[in-house]
Amino acid sequence: GATAVFLLTCLFTTNNIQAQDATPTPDRLAAPPTVPAPTQADEGAQLYWLHCQPCHGDRGQGLTDAPDDDWRAQYPMEDQFCWNSGCHGPRPYEEGFTIPRQVPALIGAEALGNFHTAADVYNYIRVAMPRQVPGSLADEEYLAITAFLSRAHEAWDGEVVTAVSAENIILNTPQPVLIEPTPTPLATAVATPTRQTAVSEMNWLLLGGGVLFLLLLGGVLWRKQIR
Repeated sequence: GATAVFLLTCLFTTNNIQAQDATPTPDRLAAPPTVPAPTQADEGAQLYWLHCQPCHGDRGQGLTDAPDDDWRAQYPMEDQFCWNSGCHGPRPYEEGFTIPRQVPALIGAEALGNFHTAADVYNYIRVAMPRQVPGSLADEEYLAITAFLSRAHEAWDGEVVTAVSAENIILNTPQPVLIEPTPTPLATAVATPTRQTAVSEMNWLLLGGGVLFLLLLGGVLWRKQIR
């Protein structure tokens, strides 16, 4: 009897320890947790999950058709082939839409590189997103998503984002465009006659003139002797 009780006690203790050590696997498809007093960015996180996450990823990492794509692998196997014909490929289902094979990342060091301010993001998504029904959300919802993305980029100060204040939220600093300078052709050096050169030329002229004079004089004297 005592042995049986001892074995049951050990088994119960072991099961409890294993249950405490087990780390639950987070459901990355689930909605983000709610908070008691949500900020504009918190509300944007819920809207992002509902309208943006299916394509842009739970971490804003984007989506590709690569076999080892991290976000794609989170879906059930039957939902991982978005680009097949009849789903979200070139020939989607009736009233469906086509998903690009490279859905860009929205969060991360290289994300939103073409958007300088949060206003650029807001002005784009309010007319182009969600892809299946562009412009279908209220302006306040687009601003909330903009606040969420700004917070993800560590650019949000906690103040409510408006269409005006979004201009002051800098997401990416444009890199300066380096323009190679046009090489300046080297000027051809033109020899400037110096005084010494001029004097030398004059001496040669005088010497040549003297020789010519002597030749003429000699010719005259020679003729006189012949006569």
